[in-house]
Amino acid sequence: MSADGQTATRRPTLLFAATIFLSAFLLFQIEPITGKKVLPWFGGGSTVWITTLVFFQFALLAGYGYSHLIALRLSPRAQGLVHIGLLTLSLAALPVVLSERWAAVGEGSPALQLLRMLTVTVGPPFLLLSTTGPLVQHWFAQRFPNRSPYPLYALSNIGSLLALLSYPVVFERYLGLHVQSWLWASGYLAFVGCCALIALRTSRSPAPETHEASSPGLTGLEVREGETEAAAELSIEAQHGDPVTPGRVALWIALPACASALLLAVTNQLTQDVAGVPLLWVLPLAVYLVTFILCFSDDRTYDPMLYTVALIPAGIGAIFVLTNQGFEILWQTALYLLVLFLACMSLHGETSLVRPHTRHLTAFYLMVSLGGALGGVFVALVAPVVFVGYWEYHLAIFATPVLVLFARLRAEYAQRSLPVLLGGIVIAGLLLMPLAYYLSRDIRSQQESNIRVERDFYGVVRVFLGYPQLGDPVANVMQHGRINHGFQFVDAPLRAKRTGYYGPNTAVGMAMERNPHRGERPLTVGITGLGVGMIAAYAEPGDDWTFYEISPLVVDLAEKQFTYLADARARGASTQLFTGDARTMLERQLPRDDAKKFDVLVMDAFTSDAVPVHLLTREAMNIYRQHLRPDGMLLVNISNAYLDLSPVVRGLGEEGGLEAHWTLDERGPDGRLASIWVVLTNNRAFLDNPDVRKAFAPWPEDARPVVRWTDDYSNLYGLIKLY
Repeated sequence: MSADGQTATRRPTLLFAATIFLSAFLLFQIEPITGKKVLPWFGGGSTVWITTLVFFQFALLAGYGYSHLIALRLSPRAQGLVHIGLLTLSLAALPVVLSERWAAVGEGSPALQLLRMLTVTVGPPFLLLSTTGPLVQHWFAQRFPNRSPYPLYALSNIGSLLALLSYPVVFERYLGLHVQSWLWASGYLAFVGCCALIALRTSRSPAPETHEASSPGLTGLEVREGETEAAAELSIEAQHGDPVTPGRVALWIALPACASALLLAVTNQLTQDVAGVPLLWVLPLAVYLVTFILCFSDDRTYDPMLYTVALIPAGIGAIFVLTNQGFEILWQTALYLLVLFLACMSLHGETSLVRPHTRHLTAFYLMVSLGGALGGVFVALVAPVVFVGYWEYHLAIFATPVLVLFARLRAEYAQRSLPVLLGGIVIAGLLLMPLAYYLSRDIRSQQESNIRVERDFYGVVRVFLGYPQLGDPVANVMQHGRINHGFQFVDAPLRAKRTGYYGPNTAVGMAMERNPHRGERPLTVGITGLGVGMIAAYAEPGDDWTFYEISPLVVDLAEKQFTYLADARARGASTQLFTGDARTMLERQLPRDDAKKFDVLVMDAFTSDAVPVHLLTREAMNIYRQHLRPDGMLLVNISNAYLDLSPVVRGLGEEGGLEAHWTLDERGPDGRLASIWVVLTNNRAFLDNPDVRKAFAPWPEDARPVVRWTDDYSNLYGLIKLY
């Protein structure tokens, strides 16, 4: 081919590549932007991101379904014109606006509310973006039938990966959500222009374009030098031209379904123990995409024997990370991600080996997308109803070698390789039996000594008979995920003991027992985060206590399995419980005439390590100040295994014009836990109390600088305790 011919061919090729890359980048940028925006309205937990991801998987499935339908039913001209029309209509949805009126406040299913909101707001542009991959690749295959479009799939995953990694490193770190949204809208306009140009050319070129041969070019799309179109077609058919049987289609669905379920299960495991922030959302998704890129960019990347054997250390790693949860965040995260990588390489590698010829391209992508959506639905919607623990991770870990070995044995059977087939069966038995034993043993160990275990949208909560600390008396303990959310001693003399995070020397003990108004009148107290209700042990006759708890399950367990709230009412105190996001409810109560003015407002929603960032912003502080009396106190429990929240809380104090002091209580007998509290107040009578001054510690000289967050901008990464 002449140089002019190569240039003429390369230009449309670059346009296809640019459109694919841009659509994938935008597709995976809107996911963390949307997740971060809706996080405050649905409690700040990992399930918000999991449910959001499931929505995007279903939108992707709908987009792939659309691509398959018009590729099957319409002529190239009609395909181009229809797609141009839809692209034009989608511009009406810009910029994407998410309204707080959708926020969950304890009414109805949070998951359904979230899915409904995303469908109405983000749905249209996301749907159009999701059609780009299979549809543009279909058009590419029609226009250049002597070239494989599958490298475009790898290119789209590279765009997705760059979008995910750049979000926490660049966009979230330096830009607010408002600017992010407008930049995304600008990128979407550019995408619409590129895609419309391809669609227009497709509508004008109904007949496929052919070329004799071409030299290697962009992302390996061209056939080899001297290879004819027929030879290229025969080469592709020889590799991926096997008949499309029901068993093969089943693998198109089952393998991606398992990979998707494992992705979400790992994300759940990570974010429930650290924080619901985009960094820990995107890392598992990035690993997931890397395996797609590696497996679909080059057939030689995936070595079936190597990665099948690699499932053995993956299984060992999965068991280790489940049974050893006390090591540092970096090692814990790295091990989870390594297991995910090895498993997804096997699953996606086997998927790439059973992919069809390009004439079945859109059907293949539709089935792969269906599998991904089914895996997501299982983790986000089915597992919380069926399981009382996070057992979807165990199930996905076990299903991975089952499916991979089945795919391997199926391939070897087709090749009549009896020795390899028998060897595979032996390996399968050696791998699966111990894996099943250890995974089931971990599940059984989670059920020991349980009094009650339940799961809802916000996580797994169990009440069991145990010891708060080694050497303590026996107690009923509430555990949310892996975090202790309070306890109550079984022995009657200790049942009302003020301990845990609320001992007499903590900020709570000082604010209640040495409050200048104690003895003058009853106190009005607000608490965000209920736990077992242990803090109510400080309630005295006439006091008015209001609790805000997002999980209805926690409220039910605190009332039925523990007696702190009932005991407070028996002493003559009033206790009122509101179910829903604390900030949203506090804000909605402000216009009401009966909005309470608190002497003490306790923020105790951060010890679970899935930090609700929206409770620590300037806008949140404005709400708290309106609920506090002029001499009221805001107490914030910043006891956290992985995050140093003191810079943010000190920033809250500066925003609200309040002095910030902190107390450190050491671990002690009878259940006293090590805790760090920050007190924000201008109450001089309280601050000048000698006992209070003695309890307060000076801020360390090496304390991190003050950080100020807003609803538009927050960044947790600088607060992570790496060691």
